[in-house]
Amino acid sequence: MWRKISCFARGAITMKRISFPAIAAVFMFVLLSPRSFSQASKPVAEWSFDETEGAVAHDSAGGIDDTITGNFRRVNGVIGHGLRFDGTSTVVTRDRKTAPHLTPGVTIDAWVAIDAYPWNWVPVVDHRSEEQAGYWFGIDSFGHVGMNVAVNGQWWTLFSKAQVPLKKWSHVAGSYDPAKGMAIYIDGKPVGDLSVQGPLTVAEREDLVIGTVRQPMLPAQWIHPKLPVWFSFDGIMDDIRIFDHSLEPAEIAKAYADVQVPPGDALPWAVLPAGPPGTGRFGGFYTTLKFDDMWDAPRRAAPDSDVVVRFDQAPIRLVFWQGANYTGDWVSENGKWYTDEFVETGGKVDCPGGEDCEPMSDKQNRYSHVRIMENSDARTVVHWRYGLCEVQNYTCANPDPSTGWTDWADEYFTVYPDGVAVRKQVLWTSNFARWHEFQETIIINGPGTRPEDNIEPAALTLGNMKGETKTYSWSPAPPKKFDGPENPNIQVVNLKSQWKPFQIVSPVKSRATIYSGELTYSMFEWWNHWPVAQVKSSGISAVAPDRPSHSSLSHILWEPYAQTDNTMTKIMLDGLTTKSAADLVPLAKSWLSAPAIEVSGQGFQSEGYDQTQRAYVLNRQAASTTGGFRAVLKASPDSPLVNPAIVIKNWGDADPKLVVDGKAIPRGPKFRYGHIGKLEETDLVIWANLESTKPTTFEISSPRK
Repeated sequence: MWRKISCFARGAITMKRISFPAIAAVFMFVLLSPRSFSQASKPVAEWSFDETEGAVAHDSAGGIDDTITGNFRRVNGVIGHGLRFDGTSTVVTRDRKTAPHLTPGVTIDAWVAIDAYPWNWVPVVDHRSEEQAGYWFGIDSFGHVGMNVAVNGQWWTLFSKAQVPLKKWSHVAGSYDPAKGMAIYIDGKPVGDLSVQGPLTVAEREDLVIGTVRQPMLPAQWIHPKLPVWFSFDGIMDDIRIFDHSLEPAEIAKAYADVQVPPGDALPWAVLPAGPPGTGRFGGFYTTLKFDDMWDAPRRAAPDSDVVVRFDQAPIRLVFWQGANYTGDWVSENGKWYTDEFVETGGKVDCPGGEDCEPMSDKQNRYSHVRIMENSDARTVVHWRYGLCEVQNYTCANPDPSTGWTDWADEYFTVYPDGVAVRKQVLWTSNFARWHEFQETIIINGPGTRPEDNIEPAALTLGNMKGETKTYSWSPAPPKKFDGPENPNIQVVNLKSQWKPFQIVSPVKSRATIYSGELTYSMFEWWNHWPVAQVKSSGISAVAPDRPSHSSLSHILWEPYAQTDNTMTKIMLDGLTTKSAADLVPLAKSWLSAPAIEVSGQGFQSEGYDQTQRAYVLNRQAASTTGGFRAVLKASPDSPLVNPAIVIKNWGDADPKLVVDGKAIPRGPKFRYGHIGKLEETDLVIWANLESTKPTTFEISSPRK
């Protein structure tokens, strides 16, 4: 009867009664030059990956071409070329009939450069039959190297305490000597050994695979749902060798020392794409945002599928990128990313299969898309539509029993030149009895950064309409609750940037709650199942800054703006600011308690202030021949003006002129306008860069065309 053996070995770790996928792994990565060994130390298999074309990897020792499948690239190796694995699909396969059948011992070595740690143990070389025969080596989600061998009816496991670093070339080796046992090495140095005696049992019925798991496995740091996933090695492999005996420690040390490792990182740190930095012409632009060639290559998206909104008065951007499911992410002057989430629901009944129905579960963006609805010098309007689906089968939540329609959401971002947007969220559902979430304070961490690199320990400031504020720190531990100020409806997220994200909502029954309680390896909550990751999961704790990741701080809860039998609408102001929470009160008042408007001018009628647009709306009658109108905005300290906008329906295509309190304002940074072409009319939108706490008169005129 076969059984797993576990014990603690010097410099290494073994674990008791844990299945092979959880612990069995060996990373033996060493470039062993033929000049370094005697004739007896020639490998029985050797892959240099120096081919320049074709989907084959040539084994120069065995004279066999092995098949490469999945997404791969031929890149610079530690010597010559190496093979770039994509972390998802890449695998090299040797048919079982021609695989080396080793007995009594084995050594495996290779050079690797890890781009991202695997979701769980992933093999460099795997030639085993379940846990009954053969051998296995690979690396785990923390960068430990490990080895398994089948000897005397037992499955022996050894893995290191030491870790292989990211991005650098590392030489790792593992060996089994039937007289001494197992040993593993990193960069020529022993990092663990285990005493075992007996010949290696041969795996005769299985193919040999390089770089991928044989069956789906649970991510090691999974939270939810409990779904096994497929994955492969993510990085570069070079000069993999297999020997039919155990190499001596001195031979392995020499193999490492004989190679002159190229300086610097073997793989670059990818950068979250946000378009050109700095200021630029204000407006929304369709574009193609490139992230990483291994991630970009398999995507099935047309050019110009992404949208970037730029600002001419601030070095910030609003980004709708497919890698983040078009969530609408604010990017600061120094590249810090933030989003106010999306509409979400969940539960095993209402969201079957994946438990979390939300756009971040839509890994291929089957339902999520973005479009620019309006674009001018005065404002940009971006529409994002998505289905609330789960991650396993792309099934959407709460199907209507009569129509079959599931939960959907339409979001409209009305963005002005001052870096402030109105976010209008419209949820479509037939099940208001279930919870739906509209906001979560999410920081997106780029590759190479931890949450602590992007978020101040005093991470969050809450404020209210009285100007009262309180800042909450996550050091030395997260706050247990928010206990002030009363009715918080203003929030500033204290990123390590000059421009910081803010949110403003209605103060009616407003409150904020802390996001905490899940396993984390940071001061803050920290996950890497989103963005970018294609793994079928809606909850994986991050353990290293190898992938794009995200952190959450809070939820803001507030009353709906409108509701029907099958829709719920919520609105908020958000954007980036250099102001404090207290200094945002005038902006909040100008939106929540906008000054009354009094309009005079034949043929012009006021429709009042529309919070969903952050604009006054006027209607020009079709028969009107008057060239303009006069509007008094009755501002006061309680109802101030802050950068007001006016929309005039049916204005036509004439260019307007603006006079404020008797002074002509030329078109430019202080006065912007744009025409909105519609099927049956042309509207005009005007934006003025001014603030006032007293009545202000606008005169807008132009000859009728």
